[in-house]
Amino acid sequence: MAGPELPDTAGNCFPLLSKNTAMRASSLLLLILFSSCVLLEPALPMGYPRAWEHSRSRGLSQDDVSAEPRPDTAFYVSAISFPPSYDWQKDTAFGATACTLKFFRGAEQLLSVCAGPSQRISAHPDRHHIIDGKLYSEYFDSHGTTVKCNGETVAEWSGSESLLGILHKDGVLHTLGRGPSSLWFTYRRDGVPLMKVEGGEVFGGFDSCTCGPTGAIYEDDGAVCFAYKTTAGGVHRAYLVRDGVPEMMLGTPSVQVLDVKQIGGGAAVFYREKSNAVLSFRGKPVDIYWGGRIIWVDGEILSLSGRPSVVGHFNRPLNTRLNYGVGGEGFNKNLQGGSDFFYYGRDENELLSFNQPRPGWEGYYFFNRHCACMVGSNLAAVLTPRGQGAGLPFLAFGKDTLRYNLYGFLSGVSVKINN
Repeated sequence: MAGPELPDTAGNCFPLLSKNTAMRASSLLLLILFSSCVLLEPALPMGYPRAWEHSRSRGLSQDDVSAEPRPDTAFYVSAISFPPSYDWQKDTAFGATACTLKFFRGAEQLLSVCAGPSQRISAHPDRHHIIDGKLYSEYFDSHGTTVKCNGETVAEWSGSESLLGILHKDGVLHTLGRGPSSLWFTYRRDGVPLMKVEGGEVFGGFDSCTCGPTGAIYEDDGAVCFAYKTTAGGVHRAYLVRDGVPEMMLGTPSVQVLDVKQIGGGAAVFYREKSNAVLSFRGKPVDIYWGGRIIWVDGEILSLSGRPSVVGHFNRPLNTRLNYGVGGEGFNKNLQGGSDFFYYGRDENELLSFNQPRPGWEGYYFFNRHCACMVGSNLAAVLTPRGQGAGLPFLAFGKDTLRYNLYGFLSGVSVKINN
């Protein structure tokens, strides 16, 4: 028995053109795109599909029965639908065609707005961010950068920036943006620049395995926080920024800083000195070496049970083979080596990593890490079938599926649990 299907209420986002008019418009669009030196809107990521799994799950079949999650658990799903005449998987318009941005809470459609370059809403899944039950989108080109929330513009400025973080706190929109050359970043409040750091590199981003839905910027202990590093004259410096005020954490030519985060009001710094990586918290070293049996090589900081831990690669004395895992004070867990994706929950019992492709899942698109999220010790994911007529995209959680009756793809999923 198949899971429920949701009706497609696309609206009138796709103009009705005659066949000859459509052909002329298509030819003109291709001429414009290919005569340009730089594509302002990236093509949709139609590379090899990625997959997901949970170590305790047998996986999902197309015949699984759908069931509503617990009343206090709400899944939010973002999607892009296209006109039936457009082959979005070939994407000959390189992401520049008219489309519709949709947003769901479970089976309930919350939003359906016209998208595409004319609306300054990107079809690219990397530009959609579900944060606290709201859908943020980013769009940038040579004319500037636009941030929208549920289809409405909340910030806009001149200059092209790819966002690394979005946080809405106390009515103020905080953003971290990276320039086209990646040689600088800007911290803005409601679109107004507060900091611009030439040669600065922000720790984390929306693609980081240890950053939450807000990306590289986050709230901790009531403060808006992010961290970055610079290198000048052979000296590596790392800074933690709290409410717009930077504080240098380290500055030495002999140390390579791997990550900096604030956890519970304290600064955690992960850095490599000589051949070993060291984690410090509130100025004191944290024992992540499992009795001297582990040598950390690289990684990122995460918070488990409110304490700093690291996820990354390590080896053992007299053994150069790299392992991938999570380590904190008093525990170490070896994960699947060389993982493409890593997710974590509240503590060391809620950890998950996997590679792609997984046998049996080659027929599905899994665009980026936003297409899955942890729910306790389990994983929820949105998957889009490959190929025309291959089926409907769906939300998968445990043994349950929820299909969405739209022509396009699902670009992200998030969960909100009301205690």
